[in-house]
Amino acid sequence: MTEEDYFEDEIIFAAAKKNHISMLQEFHEQRVKKNAFNASLTDALGNTPLHYSATFGHYDISKYLLELGANPNIQNKAGETALHKAVWYNQIEIATLLIEKGADPNITNNAKQKVIGLTKSTDMHALLNQAVLAHAFSKSDYADEDEDDNDEEAAGSGSGSDQGGVKKPKPAAPPRKSNNSNFHSDMIANDSDDE
Repeated sequence: MTEEDYFEDEIIFAAAKKNHISMLQEFHEQRVKKNAFNASLTDALGNTPLHYSATFGHYDISKYLLELGANPNIQNKAGETALHKAVWYNQIEIATLLIEKGADPNITNNAKQKVIGLTKSTDMHALLNQAVLAHAFSKSDYADEDEDDNDEEAAGSGSGSDQGGVKKPKPAAPPRKSNNSNFHSDMIANDSDDE
């Protein structure tokens, strides 16, 4: 890496840290002409510009970086993703954006912490619970489709059973225990306060 490349990379980090979207847009246009823009580049700590924009709550920069192809699941040297940063600093809008753009809420950092263990507010906790469930269902849906394809292939390979293309329902998985056993009762108590 040349000194010029290093300086140019620092511009991306400065824009992310200081919420200078016009600087980032202009720099992106210049680098695209050189075919040299990387929205997921990392610094010495392993942080991406998205880590910094999430930390400081810069929504527009975060959104723009994601549009440019920034990977929300890159882990820094501490094992933290941009979602870990957003949750730790209680940046709920950024956390919502990251989840919508594919951030995995189940990634653990080097201290073995998932993002849900870093929550400081009930709103953030509710958002992450929903994200964890959605992520689990999307993974199980793909797994079920693969299993169904394999079951159909096996059934149609001369087994003599005619199922007529009807899939048998799979038994539901047992519910997982929450790390915070009082969370659901707290939510019920909070719901009654709103009425």
